Amino acid sequence: MTKRFWICALMTLLSAAVSAGFSLAGLLGAGSGDSFARYAASRSVALLLTVLIAICVRSRMAIAFLGIAMTIVQAFDGIIGALAHDPSKTYAPFAFAIFNAVVVRWLLREERGIAKGN
Repeated sequence: MTKRFWICALMTLLSAAVSAGFSLAGLLGAGSGDSFARYAASRSVALLLTVLIAICVRSRMAIAFLGIAMTIVQAFDGIIGALAHDPSKTYAPFAFAIFNAVVVRWLLREERGIAKGN
């Protein structure tokens, strides 16, 4: 596997882990009785496990698609943080979204180069 794959995989893993961590913290904290917190945590943990599986099987396309999914998740988290007027819950998710988008594009450019025979 290439350097691009591993950088994209690690960025996607970090993004999914942070998302799952915050969901679990919300679930175990004040939101322990909230069914919405349970749903959010189950989806975040499922995404994290899926990223781990994609890394284990070393699938470029799976990592690319999961990277896109995490970009969208983090962008929505940033919008939610902005609506809540919370800078830490706005800028950090937007930064993750931007970094994830950049590394996914970088990985996909490599894929395109391989397909063209470059």
